[in-house]
Amino acid sequence: MRRVDLGRLSVWLFGGLGEIGGNQVLLYTEEGGLLLDFGRPFGRWGAFFTEFLSPRTSGLGLRDLLFLRLLPPVPGLYRDGTGDTLLPTELERELLGGLPLDGGKVLALLLSHAHLDHTGSVGYLRQDLPVVTTAATAAIVKAMQDTAQAGVDGEAAYLSPRLPKGDTGLLEGDRKRYLRRPYRLWGRLRAFPHRSPAVQKTLEGHPWEEASSPLALGPFRVEALPVDHSVPGAAAFAVETPEGLVVYTGDLRRHGRWGAKTEAFLRALEGREVFLLLVEGTRLGEPGRARTEEEVKQALHAEVARWEGAPVVVDFAPRNLERLLSCLEVAREVGRRLVVTAKDAYLLWGLAEAEPDPWERVLGEVLVLKEDKNRTSGWERALWDEAPVQGVSPEEVAQDLGSYLLALGFYEVNRLLDLRLLERKAGRVPRRGAYIFSNSYWADQEQILDLEVLLRWLEALDLRLLPEDLAALPQDPQGVRNPFHTSGHAPEADLREVAERLRPRYLLPIHTERPERWREVYEGEVLLL
Repeated sequence: MRRVDLGRLSVWLFGGLGEIGGNQVLLYTEEGGLLLDFGRPFGRWGAFFTEFLSPRTSGLGLRDLLFLRLLPPVPGLYRDGTGDTLLPTELERELLGGLPLDGGKVLALLLSHAHLDHTGSVGYLRQDLPVVTTAATAAIVKAMQDTAQAGVDGEAAYLSPRLPKGDTGLLEGDRKRYLRRPYRLWGRLRAFPHRSPAVQKTLEGHPWEEASSPLALGPFRVEALPVDHSVPGAAAFAVETPEGLVVYTGDLRRHGRWGAKTEAFLRALEGREVFLLLVEGTRLGEPGRARTEEEVKQALHAEVARWEGAPVVVDFAPRNLERLLSCLEVAREVGRRLVVTAKDAYLLWGLAEAEPDPWERVLGEVLVLKEDKNRTSGWERALWDEAPVQGVSPEEVAQDLGSYLLALGFYEVNRLLDLRLLERKAGRVPRRGAYIFSNSYWADQEQILDLEVLLRWLEALDLRLLPEDLAALPQDPQGVRNPFHTSGHAPEADLREVAERLRPRYLLPIHTERPERWREVYEGEVLLL
């Protein structure tokens, strides 16, 4: 946690300083403040919590997170009203304070994109705090919450009110309703914000509204500038403050399918006097050019074509819809049909409201795996009853696995078991297939353990892991050459160009483990804390 005073503007860095992700940045003046993202700091989080040891937010609210300094101790910033609170006793409230800040003066949260290291702590913020973002980001945030059956930690789009349970010092949830957060959108969503994920609970309050551009928020004027990233809807922000123009890049690159957005962002700001640049630096120290998404698509095409008539699975991140689009095009080119899960289709359905081109077409072209279930969630019922989707049963897919490209990941691997069994039942002779890992590889202990489990499954299912280097469980992620994936972040040369073209008076590094590298690659004034 650090503070930078720049005249009438103070910049508080609660997360994202000397770490990748976990961005929690506050621009603060006497007249009000703005939050720039409010994500989960996965590195620091993992130092205290594991799969079976998690914060006790459902019963004890923010006690654990405030004590461990995984949230900034700012009074007035968190859920603590008469109809909803995450501070059930004085023990939690005593963990707040000590900083010259009033969370009640924070006017809005600017949300750059829908990745958890930028959104993962939004659920704790007070319920009336406006969330300002693009319509695409809002659609993705809501779709991910709807399909995850999220607890307190995931309540970024709407929340289940929590109240003290008598005099027990514990919290209990309201089982009858959801309360929407007040989103203000650049762009438009029509029906999706009103759709409840539950059969018997409605979404109430705070209709989602369109935002003007620029948007006036107290002493600030905010513009959203779309950028290229590995999730749709990503934006940088240009904020006029009492001291001058502050530019926050969020996460960006220009080697993706929509790289022209990042170039347009730079051109829109060239010639303007930038007072402060808050710039990501995930890949500082990584020389060379980045692999483009077009090159990834070409590699996928070549590999899938080699497995003619055999089953092929592609594993990519659930919000990497650019990769889904590449897989759809590859499937079309090689004469297959792309099969996605119902969660994928629901996400596409919401996104299609925000950005009809291309997501309406994509939603209409993919096949959605329709499985029998003991219990169907409200969001699934809505998908099958209302969305323009094409369902396909596991039995249909198993008739000829080689006719499909299966977009399934680690947590869907048991569905591949069902398909193999149904294949035998249909009298088909199983053929060896491919499992293409089209995802990021960061080589921490948890991911290596998951990869070990995946390898055992793939051996049992007669599927070959690609790229083959991963089968050795490499400890160094830089040593893995994966032609089926590219980073969501700009390499060092592109980051340097961002700084050189914007020429800020001050540059403040965030979202990087190597902030000192900026002094080696950029000649301007770099604030290192």
